[in-house]
Parts: sequence; structure tokens; C-alpha cells
Amino acid sequence: MLYLLLSIICATSLTIILRLFEKWNIRTEYGIVLNYLACCITGLLVMPEKSLLMQIPSWNGWWICLLLGLGFMFVFIMIGKSVKLLGITTTSIAYKLSFIIPAMAAILFYGDSLTAYKVCGIVLAIFAIYFITNQREERNKENQTYLKNLWLLPVIIFVGAGSLDALFNFIQRNYAPPGFDHIVTITVFAGAFLSGILRFGMQREMYRWKNFIGGIILGIPNYGSLYFLLQALKHPVYPPSTLFPLNNLGIVCLSAIAGWLLFKERFTFSKIIGFILTVASIIIIGFLK
Repeated sequence: MLYLLLSIICATSLTIILRLFEKWNIRTEYGIVLNYLACCITGLLVMPEKSLLMQIPSWNGWWICLLLGLGFMFVFIMIGKSVKLLGITTTSIAYKLSFIIPAMAAILFYGDSLTAYKVCGIVLAIFAIYFITNQREERNKENQTYLKNLWLLPVIIFVGAGSLDALFNFIQRNYAPPGFDHIVTITVFAGAFLSGILRFGMQREMYRWKNFIGGIILGIPNYGSLYFLLQALKHPVYPPSTLFPLNNLGIVCLSAIAGWLLFKERFTFSKIIGFILTVASIIIIGFLK
């Protein structure tokens, strides 16, 4: 339970830091790329058995972890854009509703049970997605042409993050030998960093000190969110189809509170309905049998 709590706290802090990037005059894409470098360095520093690094060339899971890292980079950039344009609450709800995908994967492939409650929860989550992506009340009339497709951002985050969580659970079950927890996490973040360098590495502006500092501030809790989630999956108090909803419920609630307290985000009627449906969906899927 401690690992799950730590993962929730770390993951919630990410959307707050991304929101602060604009105030700190840090371009989101650059901060995200350098955050992954900070993640790799953090993992190397806290890794107790560094001799395990020599086993990476013979490890059959490195390639799929690098692939997962590529996906992390893409989804994180989408999250950064969504936080800036739609706010912390909307982004976090879309991000954490994605638990449906790994929960369904656990039911289909790992023997978790499918109950009427889980079906009901999934239906509620679909309605929640509709309400949180219905942002007409918040659009700037001067930018209607640009903003009319903003609903795509939460949908992309939902599908992308859910697929990555399902793949991460697959890696934990099939490609994470004993003692390889830090290796898995570092390799995933290395894949994300390499993909970011390929995309933005030629842009000199990225190498300013403020971007490095922003990357460090974002990278340490980012590493913790993934590492502690891996630990929670390895020492489950709950099965994955319950663990993911519980994790997401904590992040949604903390993020909504942070958005309201720290950034005075406005809760539109549509957003309130989406938030209530999200919490109800996660509770039904995670805790009712």
C-alpha cells in the first residue's frame, strides 16, 4: 500500500510541475525530453546493484522497454499540451480514465474476473470521457478554429496512456527478472529520452539551463511514479484490475484539488459531471465485486 501511495503522490506532482513550466518560461517539449535524462540519472544513482547493468545486452526485454519509452515520450508531450490548454483536472481525468485498457487486458489475458460491476464501471467511464472532452464552455472565441479539435487531446491521452499501462504490466509479468526493477525503469526512460533527442535534439534552445533545471524537477518524481507502480504490481495487495483503478482514483482526486487550490481552475458543469462519473467508475470497477 505504501508503494501505491508513493506512486500516486509522484504522479500527481507531474501535472502540477507541467503547469508551472509556463510560468517558468520553459517550453514543455524541452523540459519533458530533459526530464527523461534526469529519470535515467536518478535510476542509476538509487540502483543498489549497478553490476546488473552489464547484463542488459543479454537481457531479452531491453527492446520492448525502449519501445515503451517511445510511447511515453509521445503521451507525455500530449499531456503537457493538454495541461496548458485544458487544465490539470481535465487532463488528469482523461489520463487516469485510461485504467480501463489495462484493466480489460488483465481480465482478457491474466484471468481477472469480469463482473457486472466492472461492465457498469466501464460504461460510466465512457460517459465520463464524453463530458470531460466537452469543453465548449471554456473555449476562447478568438481561437475557435484552433480550439475546436481540443477534444482530441484527452482522447489521445486516454488511448495512449491506457495502452502503455497495459504494456507495462505485460513487461512486469514477462520481461522483469528478479532484481531488474531499476533496469526496467531506466531502460524505459532511456527509450523516451532517445526518442526525444531524435525529435528535438538539433534545436539549440533546448540546452538552456532553465530547461535542464525544469527537467530535473520533473524527472525525479516521474521516475518515482513508474518505479513505485512497478513495486506495487510486484507486491500486489490488489489484482491489477483493481490496483490501476485505485491508483487512478487517488491521482484524479489529488489533481483536481491541486488544480482548484493552486491554479484556481474553473469547474464547469460538464467537467463536474465528468469528475463524478470518473470517481464512480473507478470505485465500481476497483472495489465492488
